[in-house]
Amino acid sequence: MASTAATRLRAVPVALRELGRTLVAALRREGNRLDAALRFAREHARAGDPDTVLAALDRFARERRMLINVGDEKGLVLDAELRRLGPHARVLELGCFAGYSAIRMARLLSPPGRVLSVEPSPTSVRVAREMVALAGVADRVEIRAGRSGDVIPTLEGPFDLVFLDHWKSLYLEDLQQLEARALLRPGSVVVADNVGPLFGAEAYLGYVRGCGRYDSRYVPGHVEYQESIEDGIEVSVWRGAAAGAT
Repeated sequence: MASTAATRLRAVPVALRELGRTLVAALRREGNRLDAALRFAREHARAGDPDTVLAALDRFARERRMLINVGDEKGLVLDAELRRLGPHARVLELGCFAGYSAIRMARLLSPPGRVLSVEPSPTSVRVAREMVALAGVADRVEIRAGRSGDVIPTLEGPFDLVFLDHWKSLYLEDLQQLEARALLRPGSVVVADNVGPLFGAEAYLGYVRGCGRYDSRYVPGHVEYQESIEDGIEVSVWRGAAAGAT
């Protein structure tokens, strides 16, 4: 894994480019990036076809303005885990942004397989719901508004896959709450995005690798749509509470 300092240095030109794109978008009165991405998807995707919606969002992120969804490279990790679990998997997603990953996962599911996505931002909730409807997977996705720490105690499990893609500082706290409330079963997979050098996920990584309750591996990749900046995903399979102690 590259050093944090080197990774931050590589991120500087990307940050400057995105600042320029944001200024241009403001001058053109394009509005916030989520609504702009939704308009772009409606213009370039086929309604009811999730793959074309994903492709439109990938294109928007590369050509227009950066999106912080998992992206097409690291999204393959999600695809592989869901295909292994099967089409009836129950999925919990913490952080939905524009709905990209919810669509990506839901397109591989069939009832009773389902994605429950938790998101605190009202704008993200609204846009993600519209994006999910555009993709034709609304029957397999529920987007629930609220903070993860408030919503987790209301959930009924277990979940076969949990995708963490919200505030990185909440990864460990929320995972431990999922454990305490028996929302994982032996064999449940926890996929955590953005655990590379830029994101300060050391405490989370130390826990899943060292607590004795998970079989955990790091899958290297890059920050979404930025091939020059290292990032990665941690895939952790829950063994069960009796397997080890914290």
